[in-house]
Amino acid sequence: MRIVHACNLQFDKDGAHLWNQDQKIHHGLVRLGHFVYPFSINDRARMFSPTGSKTFGKGRTQKALIETCRNVHPDLLILGHAQWISADTLREIRHLLPEIRIGLWYVDPLWDEEPTRHLRDRVPVLDALFCSTGGPLLESFATADCPAHFIPSAVDAGIECHRAFETPDGEMVHDLLFFGRDKGQPERRAFLEELKARLPDLSLGYYGCLDRPLIMGWEKEQVIRRSKMALNLSRRNDVELYSSSRIAELMGNGILTLTPRGAGLEKLYAEDEIVYFEGIDELVERVRRFVGDREAREAIARKGWERNHRDYSGTEVARIMVNALLPDAAGR
Repeated sequence: MRIVHACNLQFDKDGAHLWNQDQKIHHGLVRLGHFVYPFSINDRARMFSPTGSKTFGKGRTQKALIETCRNVHPDLLILGHAQWISADTLREIRHLLPEIRIGLWYVDPLWDEEPTRHLRDRVPVLDALFCSTGGPLLESFATADCPAHFIPSAVDAGIECHRAFETPDGEMVHDLLFFGRDKGQPERRAFLEELKARLPDLSLGYYGCLDRPLIMGWEKEQVIRRSKMALNLSRRNDVELYSSSRIAELMGNGILTLTPRGAGLEKLYAEDEIVYFEGIDELVERVRRFVGDREAREAIARKGWERNHRDYSGTEVARIMVNALLPDAAGR
């Protein structure tokens, strides 16, 4: 089929955000055998603005997407985090191409009302919605004409290309890693500070938090590859199936990942594929257990890596979307 994928490929980041979900889903659609035309929403908006501001270019971006669909004549239009593509624009595309099927994927939290308002506004003109949150929150967006589907955070073998579980202990730079911001999140900051205080003899690599800079791209990959364990902390741990996409970046690169219980991730990852903990006491105990047990650490990390690349690849996520939008295309 022909597909227009209107998302945010972040060309302006010069490769620093190479692991973003947009790239992985795009690659997955291509690997399914379709012609996939990339329409990078924010980059197009900057191109149309004399100042390089997305805001001033969003009107012309809407028209450009309509013209793109006119020229490509896609079977599917798949939108990713397309806050600036209005429902009216989608209606005009439907009028132009009555047979087109339109889906939208969204991998940010669903519990924030204002950031998700655009989803509710667009549901009436969508054929399917895909989100990385499950349960009642996801179901609240579904309608009779627009089902809502859960999608896991995707990995890509060409992006998550490392196997940290194979790195010799002598090359390790950290015992435990955490990538994430703590600005405006005092509870996360306090948790990380206490963890550091309780593991004074271990090397904890904090990036983007506790007043330390975030690292990106290749540099980030090398730190993951050369660390024993990593912490997956999301903004909330009580929302069904929700996790930051950080979980895919970590497990997909073969590092033993520790995550809080509470979100029902056991439906996605077995106990021998990831390390679950409840509270900081159990986390400290788990870290101390695995830091010196390479055999146990490697076994769990390897199984988690295998699970992600087998079941949660960008190709499998793309397959969910295509099959939901066009059931008779199943297996293509």
